[in-house]
Amino acid sequence: MAEWLAERRREDKRFSSQTSNFYQDAIKAFAVWLEQHERIAKSPLVSLKRLNVETDRRHDRRSLSDEEFLRLVDAAENGEVVEGMTGPDRAMLYVLAAWTGFRRRELSSLTRASLDFERSTVRVSAAYSKRRRNDTLPLHPTVVSRLREWLQIARRSPGEPLFRLKTPSGRHWRKTAKMMRMDLRAARESWINEAGSDDDRREREESAFLTYQDENGLFADFHANRHTFITRLGKAGVPLTTAQRLARHGDVRLTTGVYTHVDDEEKA
Repeated sequence: MAEWLAERRREDKRFSSQTSNFYQDAIKAFAVWLEQHERIAKSPLVSLKRLNVETDRRHDRRSLSDEEFLRLVDAAENGEVVEGMTGPDRAMLYVLAAWTGFRRRELSSLTRASLDFERSTVRVSAAYSKRRRNDTLPLHPTVVSRLREWLQIARRSPGEPLFRLKTPSGRHWRKTAKMMRMDLRAARESWINEAGSDDDRREREESAFLTYQDENGLFADFHANRHTFITRLGKAGVPLTTAQRLARHGDVRLTTGVYTHVDDEEKA
């Protein structure tokens, strides 16, 4: 088992220590189940230790600043179809992701029945929630207003998914990272073209503003919207316990240590 995992880490650049730990945890849990049900005498994997993920980070995310997010949504709103999704649909998807912290799978499950505009809430069923529980989150009035306007144009039937995040066959996910990358690129080009002078333009071109991967190697892929949501809770002064519950994390260290980002200006 250890040799196989080591080989995967060497041969696949996407197979990080964290991914390796996920595989190892799963097979160890299966071995424990076999032992408990007397299928084997004793688990042979007890001695396997988890790797230190901090020494092998390959795809860490960042949160988007307020201006970056506004420009991303605007670029998507006015953009062409990407991965089978129209610009307005992508813009609404980004807004809901960054104001609820919902993951791609959770967002894919939403229908009009998931929305309760009277109570300003959105509900994800246990079958799609990562923690296998029915989750109901509040919706900000701004998001409710935007959803109402968007639904008048999108015209989704009651049982139809709000966001078509799977291909027509239903077997493959649409590439949400590609959507983010293209909309960020369009937003960045527009921002650079707004430069008032050659020096200003040069400074903007050298900046990491609206880049898919910044100077620290952090990515602004689709899951970065969840990082943006949780980081904004911290910036708004939301109590940590409340932030943890809104993030739906079992461990507060995940809320503070992974998803809450603090920039140099805030530290100063």
